[in-house]
This record gives sequence, C-alpha cells and structure tokens, in this order.
Amino acid sequence: MPTDIFLMPPIITAPGQYRTRRGELVTITEVAKGHMFACRGTYPCGTVDHWHKSGRLYAGRESINDIISKNFKTS
Repeated sequence: MPTDIFLMPPIITAPGQYRTRRGELVTITEVAKGHMFACRGTYPCGTVDHWHKSGRLYAGRESINDIISKNFKTS
C-alpha cells in the first residue's frame, strides 16, 4: 500500500462508525472534501480528533489510532 497519503484510497467517505488500528470504534461526524486532515470524529471516551480521508491520523507515519475500516453492522 502506498505510504504517500495523497495516493492512498479514501477510507472515510461518509459520516458513520469506523474502526481504528487499535480496534476502537470512532464516530465520524464530518468528512473532508480535499486532502486536509478534516474528517472530524469522536472516540468512545469523548475525545475529538481529525483524520485524513485515507484514515491516517498523521501524514508521515502509521498510528494505532489510524482508521482502517468502516464498521459494517451485521444483522
């Protein structure tokens, strides 16, 4: 997978629940329109953070708080 976040496919595409690399469920409430770190979300503890649409929390490295997938509910 590319390490340049500008070449990575978007993971955060709409508001909803997503999983981090650590396994936490975060709720994304705002989605970035460009290549800004403007996907706004909240951890279960209430802490607010901002991600790139690729799911990365930081531009230059991976983090346990990177978003790695959308949380699809199963019925």
